[in-house]
Amino acid sequence: MARIAAIFPNEGSQYVGMAKEFYAKSLTVRDTFDKAEKLLERKIAKVCFLGPKEEQDQLVNAHLITFLCDFAFFDLLVQNRRKPEVVTGIGVGEVSALTAAECLPYPNALQYVVKRAQLLEKFSQKAGGAALFITGVPLEQLQPLLTREEGELTITQYLAPDTFIVWGPKEAVESLRAEAQGIRQIKTNFQPPRGPLFSPKAAELEADLDRLLTECLDGKQLNPPKITFHRANDGEYVGTPEMVRDVLTRQYSRPVDWVKTVHAVNFRGFRTWVEVGPGRIYGTLVRKIDTDNRITNVEDLKSLSTTVKVTG
Repeated sequence: MARIAAIFPNEGSQYVGMAKEFYAKSLTVRDTFDKAEKLLERKIAKVCFLGPKEEQDQLVNAHLITFLCDFAFFDLLVQNRRKPEVVTGIGVGEVSALTAAECLPYPNALQYVVKRAQLLEKFSQKAGGAALFITGVPLEQLQPLLTREEGELTITQYLAPDTFIVWGPKEAVESLRAEAQGIRQIKTNFQPPRGPLFSPKAAELEADLDRLLTECLDGKQLNPPKITFHRANDGEYVGTPEMVRDVLTRQYSRPVDWVKTVHAVNFRGFRTWVEVGPGRIYGTLVRKIDTDNRITNVEDLKSLSTTVKVTG
């Protein structure tokens, strides 16, 4: 049986209808959603299954439904005797991964995800700016393009050797996109406006996130991961409660380096990756980083069945 590394995706992967099939067929998934709705007093399933997309993409909803799908789909993977030996993720996906690794209880994690998203929404509204996904350009070619007349751009996510997310003043982002459109191999896509998350500019959030985490834990303690966990900003192994707290409170003030994270997990001997949650965005990037990786995912009955077969 293959040794599995699980990826928990960030918000931005969500789509209308995700988890609907599992909700209809799996008591585990239904129970996860029903308990979350009762605990939070929010109608979550309707937004997840029916949308509209504009409502799904609101920051709090995006974080919440992505976290729920991440966590519920992980349970299905474990039930099928495919428990991962390594977990990692990006953004809210890191919270999902740490919850799956039993670092914090699920109900407390759920509260933290919602309240944290509310804090991030205020930050993003205050910070403004725009973000751009750009692929097809190596780092050494991109870096000179970041200093522009309209303002300085910052790389917030290093997703593959030629794939990045940059943030900065809206005019500067639009200027970069316009220049990139003239180069055939480069593709770009505007990202939801989230402010300068995953950059030192978000360091002001750290103290508030630390207080919020303490509040949401409600006297409970963080635990060391029961499944090996690698953080996304540099791929380092996280093995203590103190390091878990550091991830949860400082993840947004450091750039994501998915390249280092993938290499760190590969170095441990893991070549089979399962993206647990909506879509296959990060799994696709894993294979782009190193083609000697096998990628599958769990987001519906068909993909679950395929994952069970190819990892057996």
